[in-house]
Amino acid sequence: MKVFVDASLLIYLNVKMPEDEAKLIEDFWLNLLLNNLLYTNVLVLDEVIYVSKRKYDVSPEDTIAFIDKAVLPYVDVLSIGLNEYLRAKELMVKYGLKPSNSIHVATIENYGLQAVATEDEDFEKVGIKRLWVRK
Repeated sequence: MKVFVDASLLIYLNVKMPEDEAKLIEDFWLNLLLNNLLYTNVLVLDEVIYVSKRKYDVSPEDTIAFIDKAVLPYVDVLSIGLNEYLRAKELMVKYGLKPSNSIHVATIENYGLQAVATEDEDFEKVGIKRLWVRK
């Protein structure tokens, strides 16, 4: 399956968590890597760097190293352009999505992806299959 990887998953992989929660996230990530084609966009990478620093105090340098080592070798980064913006505008108005989520949904739709790996339930508003950790 072609799966869009959202920031929440990458943030949890990047930050310190209780051991049992970290194991769930790591197992979920490994399963995604082994059984799917993974995609993201540069806006997700921006969110990972920003939230990791702001909420978890992980330095941008450490997060960039994490992205370079653990994400980019396994996840294709899709371009965001005018077509994604035009679709995102419609999604924001119709579904009340945040701008970044609207751009992610537009990316998913425009590239023909089938699901999103995210903790964020907003993606379900637009009928996109959401994959997340089962506790």
